[in-house]
Amino acid sequence: MSNILAAIDIGTNSTKMTVAEAVDGVPQIRFERSEVTRLGKGVDASGKLNPDAVQRTLDAVVRFAEEARSAGASTVIAAGTSALRDAANGRDLLDAVKQKAGVEVQIIAGNREAELAYAAVQLDRDLWGREEITNLLVFDIGGGSTELILGDAQAIDRYRSLDIGAVRLTERFIKSDPPSKDEIAAVENAAHEALSQFERPSVTPMVAGIGGTAVNISAVFAGRRDAPIHGSTVTRAQVVDACARFESMSLAQRREIPGLEPDRADVIAAGAVILYQLLAYVGADSFRVSTRGLRYGLLAEHIRGREKS
Repeated sequence: MSNILAAIDIGTNSTKMTVAEAVDGVPQIRFERSEVTRLGKGVDASGKLNPDAVQRTLDAVVRFAEEARSAGASTVIAAGTSALRDAANGRDLLDAVKQKAGVEVQIIAGNREAELAYAAVQLDRDLWGREEITNLLVFDIGGGSTELILGDAQAIDRYRSLDIGAVRLTERFIKSDPPSKDEIAAVENAAHEALSQFERPSVTPMVAGIGGTAVNISAVFAGRRDAPIHGSTVTRAQVVDACARFESMSLAQRREIPGLEPDRADVIAAGAVILYQLLAYVGADSFRVSTRGLRYGLLAEHIRGREKS
């Protein structure tokens, strides 16, 4: 069996793939792909996946799977998160992916998503080097939900999947271009209310962020999307600056910001607000960025399971 394998994450806002080689029980990344497919567009209001969004996502998964196999991947793992959990017609996409891409998609619950996200960060030697992990909070601000996971080097202490995401809160509250102060205040209130469901850590934790909001804000401060984002540090003050910048600009202006994915420009303001509220809630002055996310956790778990069998 080939030591090359791939993991695809079908998210609410984007579809991503990581192709890696198993080396000494650890995924060594060969290459990655990401495409904004906006699967969750309209799901919060309608409860169903939009046909155009389904087709965009299906096309992306088919391309990704073909590229992974061409690169020698013997195994392609796929997982779906918030949008597929919430949509009444999610099974239609799963069946189409199996038929056209030859890939079984597992729908993972919020707690499972949290476990994989935590593993992706906690096991990442490139991210932490020799730093001792004693009190780590991992967050993933997605399109439909935000995952919060607190733990240490041995185990997860607690986690929570919150129904606040960049797409969900944009669709609920932001109708103006640029957003109005009242609309931003509504996003802030929704984020703060949801975060209160997660028990505040007694000691300010180390914080690491995965997902498009964290990665794009780091890229904005770097000034380009191809900057070395993985392992970078973003301060809370920078997030405040980013919020003010995004909220003052029109959608067309945000699409021109160096480092920001143009297809994410319509939801980045809400994502940045969630991020600021989170850092303020736990008292963190900064966070470290991981570009690997849930996919890395899937790969690490699969490799460990294969070695035990």
